Amino acid sequence: MSAPKSGITSLAPWYVRDQRPLYSHITTATTSHKIITFAGQVGANEDGTFSPNQSEQVEQAYRNLSQCLDAAGATPNDILKLTYLVVNYDPNNRVHRKPTTEFLKGHLPATTLIPVPALASPEMLFEVEAIAAIPEAPLKKVDVVVVGAGLSGLQAALDVQKAGYSCVVLEARGRVGGKTWSRDIAGGKQDVGAAWINDTNQIRMYELCRKYGLKTVTQNTMGRIVMEDPADGSFHTFPYGGVPEKEGEKGGVANMVQVRDLFESLCHKIDVSDPVGSCKALGKDYDKMSMEEFVTSEGGGKIAHGTINIWCKAMLGLEAREVSCLFFLDYCKSGGGIMAMRSDRRDGGQYLRLVAGTQSFSLSIASSLSPNTILFNSPVRNIEETSEGVHVTSARGSFLARRVIVSVPTPVYHEISFSPPLSETKFKLSRGTVHGYTAKMIIAWKEPWWRRFGLCGLLQSAYGTFCVTRDTSVDSQGLYALTCFSEGDAGRAWSRLSKDERRAAGVDHIRRAFGPFVGGEDKVPEPIETIEQEWWKDTWSQGCPCPAMPPGLMTEVGSALREKHGSVHFVGTETAYEWKGYMEGAVRSGERGATEVIQALREEGKSSAAAKL
Repeated sequence: MSAPKSGITSLAPWYVRDQRPLYSHITTATTSHKIITFAGQVGANEDGTFSPNQSEQVEQAYRNLSQCLDAAGATPNDILKLTYLVVNYDPNNRVHRKPTTEFLKGHLPATTLIPVPALASPEMLFEVEAIAAIPEAPLKKVDVVVVGAGLSGLQAALDVQKAGYSCVVLEARGRVGGKTWSRDIAGGKQDVGAAWINDTNQIRMYELCRKYGLKTVTQNTMGRIVMEDPADGSFHTFPYGGVPEKEGEKGGVANMVQVRDLFESLCHKIDVSDPVGSCKALGKDYDKMSMEEFVTSEGGGKIAHGTINIWCKAMLGLEAREVSCLFFLDYCKSGGGIMAMRSDRRDGGQYLRLVAGTQSFSLSIASSLSPNTILFNSPVRNIEETSEGVHVTSARGSFLARRVIVSVPTPVYHEISFSPPLSETKFKLSRGTVHGYTAKMIIAWKEPWWRRFGLCGLLQSAYGTFCVTRDTSVDSQGLYALTCFSEGDAGRAWSRLSKDERRAAGVDHIRRAFGPFVGGEDKVPEPIETIEQEWWKDTWSQGCPCPAMPPGLMTEVGSALREKHGSVHFVGTETAYEWKGYMEGAVRSGERGATEVIQALREEGKSSAAAKL
């Protein structure tokens, strides 16, 4: 279970000055490699703007090159040649050197540095061009190809292999887990993606905990919540499990509770196997309206609007105006209702975390697969059904399968060319679903200072950088942290800042929100470490946590969500009937996809046996 070994070799010729560890004079690749050329990458941000700082442009250029490498199924270790052009090059201040070394991580391709007076436009200060080579495996025949090594794909592969069929998993990244990704911080692990389970109605996840001996941490709910009032932006606190005791809008809290309880009641009337059909009995076409329109139609005030908007942002990374009311009703019903999904206590969506991080789930399932099942850095670009079977073409090899399971989000389907093309409804669905903007910043301190003041670490903010924060400390490891969610419009604006500016804005928001309740903003300590993850910048996720549907889409093409396409089947947490958008939903969807494929293969086997009689 490792990335294919690169066939690239670096050489230092005799009697030519050895430039290692800076670069090599020669790099070679074997004939089994595919050559990839990359256009020159400059330090342009996603919106086309440039930092005036040359060092920041160098770092951004390498981030852009990294995205290009990912899209091609390559890594920095696959680079044969680097050429970089530096405006106003100063040999006494080589601004490119440190970012280049950090990007290559010890790999030493041949390189050429070209000092230039200017590039294509005056704001450009650095450009880097690359040539890479990646190994290509010969065509291999298998029973099943699984596209994606997230939880749904891994579970599907495991079930397929247990049924006795051969299987390969093609993963675009260099790791397993998809949106389960546990990163190092302050001596422990924190989840920059999916993070919570429970032990009562998320049966599959808790079974995995017990099966693989994974230790859990109960989410802290002891203390008061900090709230930024949607009505006037003031900060106040209230007990966890209660409702705000102060309000910037007269009668606003009672009004919010009334709208919330109506939504909860409607939610439980939705049939998750037929949301559109069950909606007809409710007397309104809830798919025609957004969540924002729903709140308005029910007489919701500022606090109601602000609270429901926080729900949509925290759960989908979208503003309430962007989400179909019916979709959100169905989404919440899949997890037992809005109150259960938002709860951090027993039976709730955020009750337990893993000490080692939730990527342990993915790593554990992967370890149960047959050796060499997973091929990393292998994005799939073409799936073609022929009379011989299904041809699957990835960056590092091609496969001929009897069945294929695609476990990527619907908005990512466009990264794959399907032949024959997807049905009209499936295509419209993949183009119509939307990923919200969800980013996490995890901020670590030497101590859980908020607890000393009777706060549980939960923040609900209507206007700030972060819409929600939670205490994700692991006390047994001396790791004390708040996981902070930047979502929707505020998140998109935050994303446009530089990395240092994002950190400053995040820490400043924590100080402004918690400061009044801990003795002042200056009493909030300086963090010891921060990490962040912006999922919409991830080529193979393009958002988080789960694609959503805008008004009207579910009625028009929602029925195509789980439909197979010839011999191609589709899984993923968005296709789940239970706990959609959560790890539980991902695993259950993988089980469903595997069941479909196993039944189809058995039927094919019976037909083949009958034909021989």
